[in-house]
Amino acid sequence: MNRGIIFLIVLMVAACNLSKQTGNQQPMASEPFLIYKTKADYSNNVPVIMNAEKTKIVSYPSPSDIMVDDELVKPIKLIDGCLLDKRGIGVNVAFTFFTYEEYVKLDVAPDINKLMSSIIDNDPLIELYNCKKHLKIKHSIDKVNALIADGFEGCEKIK
Repeated sequence: MNRGIIFLIVLMVAACNLSKQTGNQQPMASEPFLIYKTKADYSNNVPVIMNAEKTKIVSYPSPSDIMVDDELVKPIKLIDGCLLDKRGIGVNVAFTFFTYEEYVKLDVAPDINKLMSSIIDNDPLIELYNCKKHLKIKHSIDKVNALIADGFEGCEKIK
């Protein structure tokens, strides 16, 4: 057999094996599935993420980040005062006085000093659960409400 053909066959077999190996080893990214409860109704207030000491903002959305497919990414109200996160909060969330409707109309995000002065609660969470084990039910509000009614079984309590 021609050396070129043998080399080509070996190269193709190696490429197939490499493709199989890397395909199985890459971690699957999964969307977050966070359910939370706050001290007051902040469901229409834009969240920011603070550092652990709650002394500075480490993450905040651009006005274009809070609108997806012509829909505001407000949390979904659930039973027992719980909310289903659609924005990407975390344990160090704080809420601003900006409503989603006001914020999305801004050309650019306010500067960091304005955002800091806009915080109305820098410790708003009563409870926070990561329910990633139940990701398949995330888009069924009835099933998410049943999960809450069952005491968040299988969810990790973060706060």
